[in-house]
Amino acid sequence: MIHMKVLPKGMYFPGLWLMGALLFFGLTGCTQKGGATFPAPTPGKVVGEVDLDPKVPLWMTHGSLSVVALMKGPTSPDWLPVARVLFVHPTFPVPFEISQKDVRLTGITLQGPVRLVARLSLESGSTLVASGEYSGSAPVEGTVGGEPVHILINRKLPSEGGTP
Repeated sequence: MIHMKVLPKGMYFPGLWLMGALLFFGLTGCTQKGGATFPAPTPGKVVGEVDLDPKVPLWMTHGSLSVVALMKGPTSPDWLPVARVLFVHPTFPVPFEISQKDVRLTGITLQGPVRLVARLSLESGSTLVASGEYSGSAPVEGTVGGEPVHILINRKLPSEGGTP
């Protein structure tokens, strides 16, 4: 025989509230990749996320991260940098959005396919922490107004002084 204890009227409300809160936050808060929130694809914008490879020293996050969009122009056979966004002391993963307001060249309209390159730079000025630059690029071309792009910073760039 099973004995069930009946709770007073007021005891059901906190349990229902807690269960409702867990369902709401469980369904909406844990569905994004890596905990970051991707901006939704928007016409006229390139959106995505930049991640940091575990091999990159953590002190590099005290520098600055720039994400550059490159486009081929109607008269240019090469990919040229046309737009940039900058993040100081980034916390990874970094969601980004590049739009027409980020274009640095007069007369250029951000449209069509783009290549994206991210660069993490630190000028420490200290003998205790090494300056340096790391880079990463999107494995495929992005599209203005297209799906979010993922960039992994994983390559150490050669230093200007000739020493690694």
